[in-house]
Amino acid sequence: MRFCITSRNGNGSEEVANYIKDFLVNKNFKYDEKSPELVVSIGGDGTFLRAIQKYFLLNPLFANINFGNLGYLCEYTSEEVNEFLDDLLNKYVEKEITLLEAEYDNKKNYALNEFRIETSRGDTLIFDVYINDTYLETLKADGCLISTSIGSSAMARSLGGALVDNEIEMIQFVEKAPIQNRTYESIRTPFVLQKDKVIKIKNIKNDEFYVYYDSKSDFVKSYHGDIIIKLGDKKVRILKNIRNNYIKKTHEAFIYDRSN
Repeated sequence: MRFCITSRNGNGSEEVANYIKDFLVNKNFKYDEKSPELVVSIGGDGTFLRAIQKYFLLNPLFANINFGNLGYLCEYTSEEVNEFLDDLLNKYVEKEITLLEAEYDNKKNYALNEFRIETSRGDTLIFDVYINDTYLETLKADGCLISTSIGSSAMARSLGGALVDNEIEMIQFVEKAPIQNRTYESIRTPFVLQKDKVIKIKNIKNDEFYVYYDSKSDFVKSYHGDIIIKLGDKKVRILKNIRNNYIKKTHEAFIYDRSN
């Protein structure tokens, strides 16, 4: 199997990367950064998201080991390196996650966590929101966010969105600092939608704005067409750690345990 490793600097991740590389090469794996069948991410959530953006079109198997601060997306901890190698060499379990797709300005981009449409000059954005071609609202705000269940624990949560079990396929629409007055009204609450729903941003009044997606950003200028966001046809394959307990992991990530 061809493989490559992406890692962050510091916290011992480079030493672990060398250890994994030597181990797999000795097991007749071939190191290949151009067309890997396996991508091992060693770091935090950001390292993993950057690896996905770089390699997902090749449809490799992703494995992620947390050497960051939170590592909520990571399947393995820094203490489970040998368990990861044992799982990989034996009959491993993989899971598939559908990526969000955003189509606009004659391009398509993809995200595991979220898309954010935000102002570029500190002003407010004004646009219409449609769900499956049905008008929902005209939003005047700093912007909006559309996340997957995986991304519900990231920026969506910071904006007051729902924390969703990551085994549920859905999309969530969250407003960012909406203005509420006699002229502009909005739902002012996160909107969780079935996985087949399509969100359309239409009639954008601003001449420029940003589209952020996972670890990347896109500056959009002089585009007033539609932005169409949905769960697309691209998926990522992830080596699953069957020892993981999602509820326990959520508690450890977000709740300070005062008993320790």
